[in-house]
Amino acid sequence: MPHPVLKRYRLLVLVLMVAIYLPLMWLVFPHARDPGSGMVLRASLALLSVSPVIALIWLMALRVMHSDELEQRVELMALSTATGIVTAASLIGGFLVSVQVLQFGGDILIWVFPSLSLCYSAARWLFGRRYGGVGCG
Repeated sequence: MPHPVLKRYRLLVLVLMVAIYLPLMWLVFPHARDPGSGMVLRASLALLSVSPVIALIWLMALRVMHSDELEQRVELMALSTATGIVTAASLIGGFLVSVQVLQFGGDILIWVFPSLSLCYSAARWLFGRRYGGVGCG
């Protein structure tokens, strides 16, 4: 991927996460958890807090679509690996909860995307190194 495109992508991700997502999580999301607020308001605030993450996923898709074939292969391998790891962990956790070995609330689902992102980043770095630094920058 050309350097200016990658630089623009990183700037957009930074703006989405630091200037939009973090303030939403610090200032808006606590009101979504307030039981005194109405159901419609809580649902609206919770969905508003998710909107920058959805925009980030869209940006990632655009970045991959505008990459060359080798970069796309690295991205696909990394995403496949990360998805396998997170789904296997979720399945194991689900079975352990269903037989009451573990007890989690439904709010644990909020960690699926960050877990997937972390696994994806690690796998992308590893596969990028395998192909001579592709996707490591």
